[in-house]
Amino acid sequence: MITRDIILDIIANAGEQSISIYLPTHKAGEEVQQDPIRLKNMLSEIENKLSASGMKQPEIDQLLEEPRELLNQPLFWQHSDQGLALFITQDYFEHFRVPLDFKQRYLIDSYFLVTPLLPMISLEGTYCLLTVSQKNVRLLRATRDSVNEIALKDSPTSIEEFKKFDVVERNLQHHSGQGQGAAIFHGQGSGNDYDRKMVDEYLKTIETEVTSLLRKRNDPLILAGVDEATSIYKKANHYNRLLDSTIKGNPDPKSNEQIRDEGFEIIKSYFLKDMYADIERFGDLSGTMKRSEDLSYIVEGAYYGKVDSLFIPIGEHSWGRFDEHNDVVHLSQEQRNGGHDLINLAAIKTITQGGDVYALKREEMPNSSYIAAIFRY
Repeated sequence: MITRDIILDIIANAGEQSISIYLPTHKAGEEVQQDPIRLKNMLSEIENKLSASGMKQPEIDQLLEEPRELLNQPLFWQHSDQGLALFITQDYFEHFRVPLDFKQRYLIDSYFLVTPLLPMISLEGTYCLLTVSQKNVRLLRATRDSVNEIALKDSPTSIEEFKKFDVVERNLQHHSGQGQGAAIFHGQGSGNDYDRKMVDEYLKTIETEVTSLLRKRNDPLILAGVDEATSIYKKANHYNRLLDSTIKGNPDPKSNEQIRDEGFEIIKSYFLKDMYADIERFGDLSGTMKRSEDLSYIVEGAYYGKVDSLFIPIGEHSWGRFDEHNDVVHLSQEQRNGGHDLINLAAIKTITQGGDVYALKREEMPNSSYIAAIFRY
């Protein structure tokens, strides 16, 4: 999980030659074998670029030694996520597997490129979903674009499996009507006392393990199921980040991806309440000097700690440099000596000086602008 503190640590470890690499990766299939080849090719490109800039070969070899070691570690590539981010200097090397589908790119600069990671702290946080079902209990961990199932090892994943548990024999004395607990899950009636007792114990058993797992992760949790089943689970719940809103209806026919998408519609307002408030504030400041959509003005403001909230478009960049002696931003069509990705620079200056940075799809940007900011003064 990428957090604001992790991004601040990455920023703090940048050096004169800071290399940032972003690579899409794969969890299964033949593409897994291609991932280290892609990294190898990128490292070769970086080596050529460093050599052309005048760096000596021994220095290049030392700089790229640790990332090259990953190329010969098959197990490393068998446990990938959707994306891999690497950060390299002479004194620092770190990598992160993240559930984001990166565009393949690298940057050699005096700053690390952190904007591709910012959706993790502004839009893409992780959340969990639990399908409360008689046939197939699933605990899922998701982001906006990914979903993975978390195995439940100590609790049943169906009511039929629960009937085999000793807890049934210990807590239930009646043996008539077994197998009719489905009525509660499908909304076909309240069932008899035996049904209710079984469902209560079944969901309490699941709740115990789910709560134990999620307290270690601290992700918000959304339930998916018919109203009566989710209500019973909520009564048994001891996890303080269980959301009131639920995904309604029988979850069994739904894929993990469908449940993830329905869950995101619930969770996004939870994750993004601060961002939505700032977007509204940006609109309220129309016609004032406390907001801007001008890249040069925003870069200057970010450099001096003036930016309170910054909105940047995912996947975009703009080359140039800030002349701090004359307070002038010089734009260019490509990266040149002394030049930076100005969107990345504005984000770094904002986040390191206590501001908020929101990475959005272009169509979600305030006024559909290229960049936008709210100033402190």
